[in-house]
Amino acid sequence: MKSNPQPVDLGHDVEVRYTPLGVAHIHARDYHGAGFGYGWALARDNLASVVERMVTIAGERSRAMPADGSYFDVFAGSDIRNVDSDAAYRYLLPASVIERTKAGASAQVQALVRGYVRGFNHHVNSAPLPGESCRACAWFREITEDDVWRRIAHFPILETSLIMLREMLAASPPASVAAVAAPTDTALRLAEFQTLRGGSNSAAFGRDMVEGGVGGISFSNPHYFWHGTERLHAFHLIVDGELNVFGSTAYGLPFPLMGFNEHVGWGLTHANDKRSTLYELKLDPSDPTRYQIGDQIEAMRPVTVEVETLAGPVRRVFWETRYGPIVKGQYLPWNEQLAYAFADPNLGNNRFADQFLDISRARSVREIRDSQFKYQGSPWSHITAADTTGEVYYSNISVVANITDAQLERCLVTSPARAYMDLTDATVLNGSDPAAAWTRDVREVQPGILPPADKPWMIRTDMTFNSNDSHWVASVTSESRLEGYARVIGSEHTARGERTRVAALYMQQIKQGSAVTGSPGATPHKWERLFFSSRNLMAELILDDVLADCQANPLIQMTQMLVQCGVHRPQAHHAPPAVGMPDVMDLTPACQALAAWDRADTLQSCGSALFAEFISELEVTPTVDLVLASRYWRVPFSVQDPIHTPRGFLPSEETRQALARALWRFQSAQVPINAPLSEVRSVTRAGCRLPISGSYFGYHLTRPSQFTPGQGVTELRNGDGYMHIVSLKPGRVEGRFLVTFSQSTNPQSPHYADMTEVYSRESLADIVFYDTDISAAQIGETVILNSQKN
Repeated sequence: MKSNPQPVDLGHDVEVRYTPLGVAHIHARDYHGAGFGYGWALARDNLASVVERMVTIAGERSRAMPADGSYFDVFAGSDIRNVDSDAAYRYLLPASVIERTKAGASAQVQALVRGYVRGFNHHVNSAPLPGESCRACAWFREITEDDVWRRIAHFPILETSLIMLREMLAASPPASVAAVAAPTDTALRLAEFQTLRGGSNSAAFGRDMVEGGVGGISFSNPHYFWHGTERLHAFHLIVDGELNVFGSTAYGLPFPLMGFNEHVGWGLTHANDKRSTLYELKLDPSDPTRYQIGDQIEAMRPVTVEVETLAGPVRRVFWETRYGPIVKGQYLPWNEQLAYAFADPNLGNNRFADQFLDISRARSVREIRDSQFKYQGSPWSHITAADTTGEVYYSNISVVANITDAQLERCLVTSPARAYMDLTDATVLNGSDPAAAWTRDVREVQPGILPPADKPWMIRTDMTFNSNDSHWVASVTSESRLEGYARVIGSEHTARGERTRVAALYMQQIKQGSAVTGSPGATPHKWERLFFSSRNLMAELILDDVLADCQANPLIQMTQMLVQCGVHRPQAHHAPPAVGMPDVMDLTPACQALAAWDRADTLQSCGSALFAEFISELEVTPTVDLVLASRYWRVPFSVQDPIHTPRGFLPSEETRQALARALWRFQSAQVPINAPLSEVRSVTRAGCRLPISGSYFGYHLTRPSQFTPGQGVTELRNGDGYMHIVSLKPGRVEGRFLVTFSQSTNPQSPHYADMTEVYSRESLADIVFYDTDISAAQIGETVILNSQKN
């Protein structure tokens, strides 16, 4: 099969062909042309979303919108006023950051960016498509190269600096009047962000696991937001003699984040390294803008930014230390004695773009490893990968501050701020001790980060996987455990989450064969069937004990729910509050519904929604994957058996009350507890109701955001995003893919909901990769573009 077409000679340098579901296949002579074609294609699908995102991170919202207007920032976890957002982005992403990011990029990335901007603006200056009402908005404009470089610098700090956005804005010296009130919910918000931000699954099968014993299979399943400006878009990019990659990326980036080429496929999952550092600073008693470092006193540096608003300029001051900006929030005071600074290593990551462009050109998993050792530009991700030789790869070679175990022992604080060690991806250290500074190493790629050689990775021929747990369990066998790494990289010898354990059990089904998969050996279709079988491991582990207790204690005297400090519940279903409950609840209906349930989360599963609501009432460990608190387990976690432990359930008055509240939420909202999931879980697109399977904690992950009385869940917050299951064999790449929320955010686009309709049927779509296959499947005429003239 011809996979890299020869250069065309038609007086143009870019061709764009579309295949079903709105996937653009861009063929260009060079990187500039490739960027041009993709920028043009993205603009046609997501014009408003991309321009709004660029305007936001440029700190320009208040130029055209009311300064006191607001929008919801999913990473800050709340509404942010336009003027506050503008000030924060102008502080975090100034011109110096843009210049440093551009200067650190290769000629190929620079060409991609130039072409991407020109291609995007080519559509901006073309005839509007139906539904592009954004063109009439005062904030609408062309994008610039600075916008894209800023976006490249912005993406790595999404889950570091930007989750502390409100706290940076609130930081002002004691006795001064703050422009933004200090958040009082920082700890709870970050705990919820840990649980609800998304997560991801990825897996790789080598030659020892694939059917036929030749080649490998890559599975990518990042969990992403279904709404807003932080979504994924799929595309196929061909540069003659250089690149032939199919994958997806975040809006505003001109290179793929995950995908596959003729030789290798890879997926990403969020890694929970303690990559950033909160520094506790002892202050000069005579001046709270001066802080102690050892025996010395240093002055904070005020940084003033100016925001242009419709009513005139507004100035805001951020206070900087040697570590980074001062933040103020719950457990993070700025008083006469203490202040806290936030240090983010990804602010220095100018290798991000080249890291992923280089991976896109890799010819084997070993080349991916070598690329990571060279760039170490992945901001916060594990990678799994497979190649045509049948080797598979796992790594966590992401950016993390170099804090040694000895530094943690010496410098970890004892104040309430220490809670953030559990609630976010940060260490909390005594910054007044000079020994707390990031350790330097001659092997480091960036000053102060752990060198690649000290981070975990492995290459095998059977399987690797990750579902947001640490590196410790990245394959099934006990000999594959990765151990002995620095504590900041991730926990070892600790309980694994629901999705990690399901992945391991699915792998075993693939290896041994099962009723779902048939004969042993992985294929894309077998893994797709397993994925949509929607196994609910939590039910398998605890439901028998829950039912026995429910039958023994059907009548529950309700008491007021106690809110304990430090208790965290996922609250993912957003069912109505359990108000107006009877004094006595009869659990018999819940018992009957759960007893009849098939313990899965398919469209046909009856009782799945009630069980999910019950689990959301229980305390969990604040991690990306679901891990119930240890007190609920009858058989505790065993280091020797992390896949099958913990298990069993210890019912109590607390858990009975939790089931009663879950039952009452459904009863009071008149939502049946024994209806198939297809009847109580859906989204609506263009007036069409689309049932959605999965659960908020399962391997097939769909997290609700809206619960409507009489209907149940009627919208999703986040969950499965881009997906690929691709078989990689010498001379042939094939498989399945999807973007679950579809390619376009324009409700009048034909690609606003078409992929979501496929997903609603518990299915993926065929990958179209080779030139002859693209021609056979092509929808419409080939689009001819000239990136040098437009």
